[in-house]
Amino acid sequence: MKIHISSRQRYPIIRSEIMSSIPRTTMNLLFLIVCLSIIIPGPCYAIIPDPQCPNISTYFDSIRSDRDELIPFFSNMPKGGDIHIHLSGAIPPEKLIAIAASHDLLVDPATGQLVDQATNQPYNYTPLGPLVPVSSAYTNATLFTFLVSKWSMAGFSFENQTGHDWFFSTFDLIDPVTYYDGELIASMRDQAASDKIRYLELMTSQTNSDNVRQIVSQVPWDDNLSVLRKNLLDAGLVDICRQKVQTQATYDQVSREHATPEGRNVIVRYTYEALRFYPLKEVFSDLLQAFEIANQSPLVEGVTLVGDESDQYSLKDYDEHMKMVGYLHSVYPDVGITLHAGELTPELVPHADLQDHISEAISTGNTSRIGHGVSIMYEKDREGVLEKMAASHIPVEILLTSNLQILGIDTADHPVSSYLDHDVPVILATDDPGVECTNLTQEFVNLTLNKPRVSYEQIREINLNSIKYSFLPETEKNRMLAELNESLQEYEHGVLAGYKGSPGCETAMTA
Repeated sequence: MKIHISSRQRYPIIRSEIMSSIPRTTMNLLFLIVCLSIIIPGPCYAIIPDPQCPNISTYFDSIRSDRDELIPFFSNMPKGGDIHIHLSGAIPPEKLIAIAASHDLLVDPATGQLVDQATNQPYNYTPLGPLVPVSSAYTNATLFTFLVSKWSMAGFSFENQTGHDWFFSTFDLIDPVTYYDGELIASMRDQAASDKIRYLELMTSQTNSDNVRQIVSQVPWDDNLSVLRKNLLDAGLVDICRQKVQTQATYDQVSREHATPEGRNVIVRYTYEALRFYPLKEVFSDLLQAFEIANQSPLVEGVTLVGDESDQYSLKDYDEHMKMVGYLHSVYPDVGITLHAGELTPELVPHADLQDHISEAISTGNTSRIGHGVSIMYEKDREGVLEKMAASHIPVEILLTSNLQILGIDTADHPVSSYLDHDVPVILATDDPGVECTNLTQEFVNLTLNKPRVSYEQIREINLNSIKYSFLPETEKNRMLAELNESLQEYEHGVLAGYKGSPGCETAMTA
């Protein structure tokens, strides 16, 4: 017995030929469903499954151990957003070579260090030998392969150093090309479109000028953050933030001009980064700029605190950083906050530093989302933190490949299972897909292969969560959620239509 829902009908129709055989209690239940569908606006997707017909969950379970089947399944699956992704690490090294070559950048063939002589980046760099044009990599296969290996995790070997150290070393090497933000964003638009992603929340920032550094050096530290904020803004930081808002708008426009038509259809918003590995006054200045820019710009939806969480400043000043974020949240309550917290392991930091970073980000930093959160098992009130996240709908952004490569956390052992078991909203994202040689399709594949208890219903919810917990305005968010849900239903029906085990079956999915 089933309720047939036509794609052209708003309400379900109960097939009349089986009405007489339905028990009275079942009839009452069906009548209630129909009534509710009339009272409650929006389409009704309730179904009574036919055990003779496989549904999408049955099909998914039949392929969940087969990587060769999962890759096309997830590659073609409509996706919501990638909302934990750093622009500086998002571009594949092959594309970085192309952008660097188009701007006549040079490279040290001994180290892989990019050099932009026009801007003297990196500052006063002393090469180990003669610099060569990056474009020469197209006629020198050895150089091309070397750059790809140095600018990504492709060349990493556990024999010489940790994944953590190799990963962070790549950013200095490629830094000069990351100043061409518009072209980088265009590349990200195109990459997202090819992976069936319709929304990006890119983490980005602009380098502080000498003028900013001068302002910060001249304004004295004040324990009263309200006074410190006023003094920094009055000293000229407010004007600098206005300039950065305009610059970000220019970058976004350039990205549209350079992107493909498909890439231009991807909606892009930004989360502004502040760096955590500096003295307190510099960190507060960065955070203040991030909040001020997000408050002014229609393109910048939120802020984040980034950088190696195991750095000496990051550890020593963590509590102060959370107080800064919490204070600025009180001044700019409409700015979204997502914090990297718990991107730590016992191999990186003392046990004491594993016990409260996630809880402090929530209670003191007032974060709306947690990035990484892999040290959750070491939190001194682990159950309390998980219950708080579930009850308050604070999602965790899960970065499987990143955590494997940088922290050495095998995906099979990843605490994403704990979050799911405690009903904490989960979002899957890529972190630095260019450096880490991954994409969102691969993240879904890895989750499925390594976490056999994760159901298709959970996969679907994780997908929708990337829009549900984004920093988009509510009207736009609801529109995108409805569109994604509809696209997923169409995709699921299409998959089942081609499934050899389901001839003649009509299947409806539960939204």
